[in-house]
Amino acid sequence: MKPDLKHEDMPVGMLIHHVTRIHMDRIRTNLESYGVQRTYGPILRELSMSEGMTQKELAENMRITAPSMSINLQKMENAGFLLRKPDDRDMRQIKLYLTDEGRETAGKAEREIALADLKLIESLSVEEKNELKRLLIKILVNQEGNGG
Repeated sequence: MKPDLKHEDMPVGMLIHHVTRIHMDRIRTNLESYGVQRTYGPILRELSMSEGMTQKELAENMRITAPSMSINLQKMENAGFLLRKPDDRDMRQIKLYLTDEGRETAGKAEREIALADLKLIESLSVEEKNELKRLLIKILVNQEGNGG
């Protein structure tokens, strides 16, 4: 498909934002079919990779504000996706763990995200996909090094 001229005039940041919005809308629609809110997907993924984090650690890892994380975790706990348990070594620390339903839902969310990623880059050649990923990583590392 030929690029739209209005897109060629857009600043790079605006293009990234526009593509991300479309991509996230697709993921949201797919996740909602499982009763999962869009914001749960990344949290489920992060917890499935490293359970036993505190709420603060999870928020910092995901660069989400503490109040936003708190609201999402409360909803996820009410939905039966996660449990909060005191740390065995330090009872003041509360650790986060996925329930069986949370692990199952995390797997579904991961598959939906992978399918949306395939759809996102389906028009690119293998070389273009590799180059896009390389460039995005370079931009990300640069932005993280400049305070985000």
